[in-house]
Amino acid sequence: MYSYKSFEIAGEFVLLRPVFITLLVASFIIFIFVVTPKLREKMVNGLAVVGLSIVSTLLAAQLLFYNGIIVDELGLGGDELQFDMAIVILLFSIVNPIVFFVMRSKSRVHSI
Repeated sequence: MYSYKSFEIAGEFVLLRPVFITLLVASFIIFIFVVTPKLREKMVNGLAVVGLSIVSTLLAAQLLFYNGIIVDELGLGGDELQFDMAIVILLFSIVNPIVFFVMRSKSRVHSI
């Protein structure tokens, strides 16, 4: 029925799954940068962490919304894995700035 078989697997629309995986990996990499002291000092600042967290949250929400529209129009089922990945991206987006600013304040207290 579709031009590519990979658009749906077992009746679920999975075309946007690679985009969610990319966002999830990017959020995890930012988390690693925030948690590792040497990487945190050299690679990231507060504006980058907060900005990337906001952008990744908005992008995941928008993708999830458009996924729902496409699924409804095509008469397919939604992909539960994409919803779960969107929730994990949201959690990383909340945790990353909190951890960054807590770790930064601890490192400033110890350096005084």
